[in-house]
Amino acid sequence: MNIALVMHELLIEGGGERQCVSLARALAAQGHQVVLYTSAYDRANCFPEICKDLTIVDVGRGGLPWLRKPLFVRGYLDMKRLAGAVKTRHEIWNPHHWPAQWGCVWLKGRLGGAVVWMCNDVPNLYEKSRQRQSIGMIAAAVHRLYYVYDRAQNRKVDMTMFLSQWAESEFKKIYAGPTCVVRSGADPERFARGGDRRKIRDRFGYKDTDFVLLWLGIFMPHRRLQDAIEAASRLKSQGLPVRLLLAGSDRSFPEYFNSLKTLAAQLGVTEEVTFAGKVADQEIQDFYCACDAFLFPNENQTWGLAVLEAMACGCPVLVSRGAAVHEILTDGENAFLFPPRNPEALAAKIQSVAAEPALRARVAQQGMELARTKYNWEQFARQVAQVFQDLVR
Repeated sequence: MNIALVMHELLIEGGGERQCVSLARALAAQGHQVVLYTSAYDRANCFPEICKDLTIVDVGRGGLPWLRKPLFVRGYLDMKRLAGAVKTRHEIWNPHHWPAQWGCVWLKGRLGGAVVWMCNDVPNLYEKSRQRQSIGMIAAAVHRLYYVYDRAQNRKVDMTMFLSQWAESEFKKIYAGPTCVVRSGADPERFARGGDRRKIRDRFGYKDTDFVLLWLGIFMPHRRLQDAIEAASRLKSQGLPVRLLLAGSDRSFPEYFNSLKTLAAQLGVTEEVTFAGKVADQEIQDFYCACDAFLFPNENQTWGLAVLEAMACGCPVLVSRGAAVHEILTDGENAFLFPPRNPEALAAKIQSVAAEPALRARVAQQGMELARTKYNWEQFARQVAQVFQDLVR
């Protein structure tokens, strides 16, 4: 098939970006013709190893390139340029995230083809009355007009795909149209046992007796890392040698990142909580293999790719039920699950997991088998391609 993937920006090493470029590579490996279009591409900072063999077309920013906010205006201008710049017809237009579906709808109207939107996060922020009040009446009115326009464009989408049933249900509260759920996963060749555990632990001064919990991603408020820091404080008071390693970029939400540092200082856990900074792509496997468990306290999270990567490396995972990836996991079987926004329950779960190495090993083994056989990029690409083919037929 002749497939065009579209992502508004490819600037950082985020989960949505990894999913898009990894899917492009997997589809190409399965014999499809694949082109990836974007309005802004940072080759050095957006998965250079994954992208090196991909055909990526950077069409550039739309009008007022200096304008960054409001985001929907920036998105509209960039998608208008992209829709006008692309001249090649594709059977499938596969936008990822928002607002790429707008550009694909316009391309469909001009060049034909079908639009299958990979909706990573449902754009319903301003639908809630509390949030509308918090931004002011004028801003709320503008956002309301934006949503009217957004719904009108989305009615022209042929199929909307989601990574989880939770995201699909959120979408159906405010949108209409055909939907389906397709699960993404890790790269089993890249994420496996055998990372350099000693190198990472020595780098941060961890002892063999320290129980190291890793979180890895981009610092954002819905990651709920304050719960993890509070849990670390509770465990310190109980004498448990837990070390919390928070690794990732603070570029997106520096205020949130700084608030976490302040909280760690206030709770007296600056030695127990380490902020590692952005992790080089080639060292991610080493980080997963260096920890004793991977922690994912995220809430209102559409999926949880890092969880599957950690599992593929043979690392036991502790996952919040607020993260939709928990839909495919079973507590005590292939993961350890805990309620969101509950540092006390999280601390208790960490304590029980740290105290039972045999259980931890068994759960890690079953989690690894699940991630490596069922939730990987090859399987994801085959399922996505099937959705494409059904529409074309």
